[in-house]
Amino acid sequence: MKRISRNAVVENARKSFERERESGSFWQNNVLFNQDAGLPGKFKFVVDQIFNELKVSGYKPDQKRKDVEILLANLLNNRRRKPVSISMNGNDYVKNRYGRASAFVIEVVKQLKELKMIEVKSGFKTKKESRRTRICATKKLLDYCPVSRIGVILNPKELVILRDEKGKLKGYKDTIETRRIRKILKRANEVNKQADIRYSDTKIFAVLQSIFKEKFTWYGRLHTRGFRHPQGFSISEREELTINGDRIIELDYKALHPNLLYASEGIQYHSDPYSVVDEREEARGFLKHLLLAMINSKDIIQAERAANYWLFKNHSEREQLNVIGISKARPFILKFIKAHKPISHYFFQGKDTGMRVMNKDAKIALDVVNHFIRQEIPIIPVHDSFIIQKQYGNELEQIMQKTYKKHTGGFEIKISSNLHDKEEIYFRV
Repeated sequence: MKRISRNAVVENARKSFERERESGSFWQNNVLFNQDAGLPGKFKFVVDQIFNELKVSGYKPDQKRKDVEILLANLLNNRRRKPVSISMNGNDYVKNRYGRASAFVIEVVKQLKELKMIEVKSGFKTKKESRRTRICATKKLLDYCPVSRIGVILNPKELVILRDEKGKLKGYKDTIETRRIRKILKRANEVNKQADIRYSDTKIFAVLQSIFKEKFTWYGRLHTRGFRHPQGFSISEREELTINGDRIIELDYKALHPNLLYASEGIQYHSDPYSVVDEREEARGFLKHLLLAMINSKDIIQAERAANYWLFKNHSEREQLNVIGISKARPFILKFIKAHKPISHYFFQGKDTGMRVMNKDAKIALDVVNHFIRQEIPIIPVHDSFIIQKQYGNELEQIMQKTYKKHTGGFEIKISSNLHDKEEIYFRV
């Protein structure tokens, strides 16, 4: 077999990229401009070089330099060199608790285009359709970077996020609770940043934010942010993470939401709430999705549609379920209503039940994280599971159980490992 040189591989990749770039689909597949993006200190020289190429006058030079860095981080970051969708409307860069970039970003885009460092597809707006401007780095800009991959970090201006019903950022007045959450997350981000968290040879930045939806009693879950972040990993990928060179363990609350609903009714639930209507292992994944749909849907029809869509989308699971005679959601919805009669009044309440129960699990997660962060031990939450160095596994089990008891008035819950060597724990404090 003829061996292909590295230079030939690189050249073929470049030609393939250029062909793709000339197609309309390339500009359609873009990523949103992220004002939280920045470059690690060792790459700040790139910012200096580009900044010196620009015509910059007036006041606030530090803010303008920051604007250049944010824009470069967006352009140089994504590994597939996708175009960046960016607003050219100065009103979108007003000073508020979320925004780090100023309207000078628009001027940077214009000057980089004149310098042929970026290619620009202008946005447009009609009565029926609108599209933001899309920008993409050219070879001239990429040549400023002597490394094949620029590392990008996230440095959010705000760690406590509130979004409206359309998902847009919403302003708010701070309370004692929002200040407490922000203080914990700020410290968590400092501890995790100082740790060497890696996936293979890639350093991972696990920046945490708490995201609320519409009001501070809805949602509030902790999200890791980044262009390659742990919550975006599959379970098998998370297994390969290391923290400071150590292997990790990931522990998970089992069936957290149904258990929280039972606890709110003063009931200690001991069984698996998903398998209570069918104990066959092949059915559990579908039944879990169905029960959670019932908790989060506005009516029985919406829950049924969500579950049937899951069956349609997951081909291999659907085939396994067909073998054991499961092809529709409705019969199991009725079984769940009967089996979970004590909490059935929480079903089909629209967003309210789901958002409130996720708000409760967010408070639990924040307390678990805070316990370890106070000891300067890095920890990564994945909603209702937690990744930590393996030597802290026993302590994590105890704290998860203790925190659950604190938030439910003394009830207990099963905890298990998400790794392949799964071991279920029913820990009593």
